[in-house]
Parts: sequence; C-alpha cells; structure tokens
Amino acid sequence: MTALAYRPDLLLLDEPSGGLDPVARRDILTAIIRTIADEGRTVIFSSHLLSEVERVADYVTMIKGGRILFSSPLDDVKARHRNVTMRFETPLDTPPASPVVLHWEGSGKEWTAFCTGSLAEVDAAARSMGAVIVMEAAASLDDIFVAQATAGKSR
Repeated sequence: MTALAYRPDLLLLDEPSGGLDPVARRDILTAIIRTIADEGRTVIFSSHLLSEVERVADYVTMIKGGRILFSSPLDDVKARHRNVTMRFETPLDTPPASPVVLHWEGSGKEWTAFCTGSLAEVDAAARSMGAVIVMEAAASLDDIFVAQATAGKSR
C-alpha cells in the first residue's frame, strides 16, 4: 500500500486486505472503520471479500459488465433482497418466471427463490404464481452479489 497524501479527505482502497492473513485483515478493517468513524473521511473500498464490505460499508455499488446494477445504502440493498421458500399446490418441473425472482433452486412443490423487492411485493408475486411463502430469510451481501451476477440462471 502506498500513501500519496497525509490524511486525505478521500481514500481509495482497492482490495486493501488481499493476500493478508485473518489477523492482519482484521487490523486493516479496524483501521478503516476507525478512519471513517473518528475522522469523518470518505473511503471508497473495492473488494471481492463481501463479508468485509458488509462490515465496513454504509453505501454499496454493484457493477457487472461495466454497468451499475444498483447503488444504494447497504441497509436498503439488504432490505430489498431476500430468500423465500415457496410451496406450490402441484409439483413443478421448472419454476415459473417472475420479475421479482433473480434465482430459483428446488424441485417439485417447494422452490427457494432469491428475490428482489419488498416482502409484500414478493408475497403478491408468490400468490400470483399459485404459491405460498413458507419461509423467509435475510440475505447477506454475498448472497445478493451471487444472485445478481447469475440472475436468470436456475439450478
């Protein structure tokens, strides 16, 4: 890591913990958090280790193929994504298409969908497909990235 200015107003960090062991990685993240909290500086933090991003970021942007998929406060991004298990009355060979579903997994009567939208929007979509939601779980930033990156591909 090379410093170009002492205490700049804006820090640009590209994979700051890449190649570090867990102890050094934790120290780097703690320093970043302290810098943001104590000194009020802006940090642009790029990383493929999304658990780290989730720990330090309050605003996230996801870019795929040079296109911004979303750019919002982290809490808003997490609130608009969820895993839901839907139960259909009759078994399905393939899940139905839905604008709220980014990714499907499952078979038969129960399918797990990774969805975008409010719980009310997802529930309305489930009912329109003839399903009921039997389980709902929060999504991690890692879950969101994988679902967004593979949207439209079902297993």
